[in-house]
Amino acid sequence: MSRGQSELLTAIVFVGLSLVIGAAMLGYYSAVASSYREQLLLAEHLRKEASSVMLSIISYDNRSSSLWILLKRLDGSSSDFLVAIGSGGVYLGCSDIAMYNPYNDDGIACNDGSDCISSQQAFSGDPERVYVPWEGGISDFKSYAVAMGYPLGSIHICRVPNVCRFGDTPGICQEGTVVRVQLPSDTDVARIFIATMYSNKPYIVSVHEVPLR
Repeated sequence: MSRGQSELLTAIVFVGLSLVIGAAMLGYYSAVASSYREQLLLAEHLRKEASSVMLSIISYDNRSSSLWILLKRLDGSSSDFLVAIGSGGVYLGCSDIAMYNPYNDDGIACNDGSDCISSQQAFSGDPERVYVPWEGGISDFKSYAVAMGYPLGSIHICRVPNVCRFGDTPGICQEGTVVRVQLPSDTDVARIFIATMYSNKPYIVSVHEVPLR
């Protein structure tokens, strides 16, 4: 092989290697950029959901151990609410959390199934499969619960219907959703966790601690 042919072959090899390395680097940086964009979208979704849901305590009936709360979307959306409620060392099942429907009220709140509509299960299982923004990043809820002294058993995230879905007024939702929570009789503190779903994963976005005694 002549010197000229050898140099040409070497140049071709280097060009080929450069193209391969360039393609690999482009793929890497594209993946990094995509991951960064996804993290930004997640952070924005969690921030928006945390600031959009208002919770107020209405009353607590210690005779029936019923806690009444008000949930309202400040963004005017009629989307449902996702909540988990810790009481003592457990998280309540969704049958203990019900939305009061004023459009079917017969004058006695929650005396039948049409007055108070039970929430539906959105997630139930290991707290390691639930996530929470914490210390500048995203943590699994189990690690967060250990640090905060919260229960570590199975967590139940329940979908509470938004009352605006039952009314006759279309458009922006301006009503609050009244929710009855049936607590164990010996409850001292109830913790209400507001949650959201993102990419089919549950995230806790805020915690409200309610002392009852």
